[in-house]
Amino acid sequence: MGSCFGLDVLESDRELPRRIQPAVKAKASALTCKSCKFRALSFCITQSSEVDCTGNCSFTKVYLGSLNLFDKQACTPNCQSGKNQSDATFGFQYDNSCCSTNLCNSGTSAKMSVFLGLGMGLMWLLNAV
Repeated sequence: MGSCFGLDVLESDRELPRRIQPAVKAKASALTCKSCKFRALSFCITQSSEVDCTGNCSFTKVYLGSLNLFDKQACTPNCQSGKNQSDATFGFQYDNSCCSTNLCNSGTSAKMSVFLGLGMGLMWLLNAV
């Protein structure tokens, strides 16, 4: 701290009181991913949310034979994409995909729309008979 005309002069911003210091916030750009631990038929059974992620977004499909059991959406720090991977403990196969854009693991598909369309068509046919 120096002196000028009998007044104390601050030599650096570090000496400024906290309320006067310029607001400088460095925010790392985080990726936003969908998060759902257990998703079946395109619906999240557990709590669904959007999370900030510093790794990659991932979307995992779990199969038993050719039957899709459930899906999982997450933020994965060291994500590795791969198809037909297997779990030795339970014998499940799974496909894992990684992506790095916001909400890229939403996993929305036309599957549910097809089921709804077929169901509505069947209901219409049953009412027409």
